[in-house]
Amino acid sequence: MREKLKKEKKKKRREYSLTPYPLSLIIYLLPLTFYLSCASSQLSVPVVIPADVAGLVHAGETNSPEEYAFLERMGIRWTLTTFNWNRIEREQNQWNFDFYDRFVDTANANGIKILGVLAYDVRWIHEGGSGPRYIPPDKTHYFLEYVRRTVEHFSGRVDAWSIWNEPNVTRFWAGTPEDFFELTRLSAIAIREVDPDVIILGGAFTRGVFGMPKSFIRGLFESGGMENVDAVAFHPYEMTPARTLQLFRRFRAIVAPYGFDDRIWITEVGYPTGGWYPTATTEKKFPAYVVQTFVKLAVEGTSPVFWYHLFDPENRVKGNSEDFFGLVRSRNDFTSKGAEAFRLCAVHLTGTVYYPDKPMRDNLPSSLMTYYFESPSVMVDGEPSGGGTLVLWRTSGSTRVMLQIPGTNHTVHDPVSGNTVAIQSGAVVKVGSMPVVVTWQGSADGMPVRLSRARR
Repeated sequence: MREKLKKEKKKKRREYSLTPYPLSLIIYLLPLTFYLSCASSQLSVPVVIPADVAGLVHAGETNSPEEYAFLERMGIRWTLTTFNWNRIEREQNQWNFDFYDRFVDTANANGIKILGVLAYDVRWIHEGGSGPRYIPPDKTHYFLEYVRRTVEHFSGRVDAWSIWNEPNVTRFWAGTPEDFFELTRLSAIAIREVDPDVIILGGAFTRGVFGMPKSFIRGLFESGGMENVDAVAFHPYEMTPARTLQLFRRFRAIVAPYGFDDRIWITEVGYPTGGWYPTATTEKKFPAYVVQTFVKLAVEGTSPVFWYHLFDPENRVKGNSEDFFGLVRSRNDFTSKGAEAFRLCAVHLTGTVYYPDKPMRDNLPSSLMTYYFESPSVMVDGEPSGGGTLVLWRTSGSTRVMLQIPGTNHTVHDPVSGNTVAIQSGAVVKVGSMPVVVTWQGSADGMPVRLSRARR
């Protein structure tokens, strides 16, 4: 099944929103004390970082050349959008795909893969023309017709489909878990019937106010709802990158008995830089959180990783965290909040191999985090090429580190501004909570990367 997710398919091809936390921050924090006490697994084998690991939610939706040029510079390979039933079949039996045709055609023309979310309800299935987000069992056939028509219409143009969004949250699914299990099972069958080669995702779970929805997750698998599904989607929203990693590992432990431990897609992750959500951080910390979160999830072997999301709205409401998730402050000026940090990861980590036993460390504190990535060495004009990327940060304090690195074109990248500084092997850098990203070109054969504490 893993081969299915990686192979080239024969065919070429949101109203999305973070779960609101209606209870107090104190209630939210209670389960987190357990997460931090969990023993973390230690990676001991190299991890391949796929070339298409980097994705964004809501990217490309303006269809503008300016936005797509920006996405190309950022190294984005996937975009996620919801193919809302209510937009496609607002009135019964009146189908309109024009809006999504423009979006899909533009993304395809720019070489960006598409993950489409199949959701939500339409008013005309509810008595009185309104109701909660829910598909009553006696109306499921209407939803399945929407699924079939949508998937068939975009067959060969959309690369993957996800069934629903955050069903463990009543804001998005007001029905019973059992009804959702059956909806997933039937939807997966319908997708397979019209597009056998497309990738199908199920779940799209997020952390609940009281912790992980373990019974809901297990019920989806044990009911047979995931029998025709290729991967499970997860949204590890947390307060810090360290907590995000712990939450991801807890989710992986839940789905591992069903054979999905290596088939997890992160289809949303992020931190607002304002508003009341407990996961909010500051703009000053945001670039560090972007790099640390991307690195931590990528080296766990999950792929793709979709950041939520690209743009803040033009007029942000101070107390609304949903207005502050963007990597970019405004689509009018493309001012980066965390876009440069994400770009460094998407450009320099994709297509590499992470080696957990490198680099060599001499007299360095355990609070210094080091992540070493190598690009495969290939022959170019008769000469071997390749390179490496080193990401460093400290969980507390700061340290002056001497870098002994191979190759040429040694460069330090700033996650905040994107600016670069050329250095020589043997240079000293100061490492604190803001990650230091170092790249070089050329093979590391014969010269190990060595880090040592620099004298003051």
